[in-house]
Amino acid sequence: MNYYIPILLLVLTCVSGFADQSNQPNPPRSSAATGAKKAANSSQKPTNPPATSADELANEPVEKVNDPWERLNHTTFRLNDTFTIHAVKPLAHGYERIVPQKVRTGLSNFFDNLDFPIRFGNDMLQGRIVRSGQEAGKFLVNSTVGVGGLFRVSDHVSSLADVPPEDFGLTLAHWGVSNGPYLVVPLIGPSTVRDLTGYAGDFAINPLNWYLIFSSHRLFSNVVGYSISASRFVVRAPSGVRTYEQMKEAAVDPYIAVRNAYLSHRAAQLEK
Repeated sequence: MNYYIPILLLVLTCVSGFADQSNQPNPPRSSAATGAKKAANSSQKPTNPPATSADELANEPVEKVNDPWERLNHTTFRLNDTFTIHAVKPLAHGYERIVPQKVRTGLSNFFDNLDFPIRFGNDMLQGRIVRSGQEAGKFLVNSTVGVGGLFRVSDHVSSLADVPPEDFGLTLAHWGVSNGPYLVVPLIGPSTVRDLTGYAGDFAINPLNWYLIFSSHRLFSNVVGYSISASRFVVRAPSGVRTYEQMKEAAVDPYIAVRNAYLSHRAAQLEK
């Protein structure tokens, strides 16, 4: 049963990708910015996760919209908005009041370092040997000199600073799989069929999850897994809430603003 959802997502991604490719050519990764700029006038993140500022998202080109499930997406967006404002925001503010800034920064660095296998694995899957070596160097430096990743020492090493992160959604795009329909996922937020499949791929790539899945000590592995997920969520909540609120404040239609920001941000990531 644990394998059905990833397989279903992969099939759905391939089907939607082929459908998109039959309607229009799929530009190579290096020309993603050109296609995005041509669609900048069309109407088109994230509640949770990437910690990118609203200004950076707003200044990126908008990718052409494929939103056939817009009515359902609107409903899910409103539910997520309510959850963010009434649950995640108070949690984020409480975390910021209780935990000192330096400790919050250290925890954020720790969880970023913990995601090394995802970035490294996707660099390898894309054939980016140099970048995978940089990721390995970052992990080694931050895990040792940086005391288990609490300090991002790699930022002070010119060859290791500013290495673009990769994920399985970008890996699929690298090998020609198109976005597929845009969708808003409950609790997760904006995504596409390809990127939702990417979540399953990233989960499978991370060796930490192998232990959690195949461990004979189910109770212990579940406690560890839920604890890591909950801690990561709390640590990243403040930046996610700030980005989300900044986008909403400057938008006439928050749904379109978040959709624009997510799609343009992902298009920009494909160039790096």
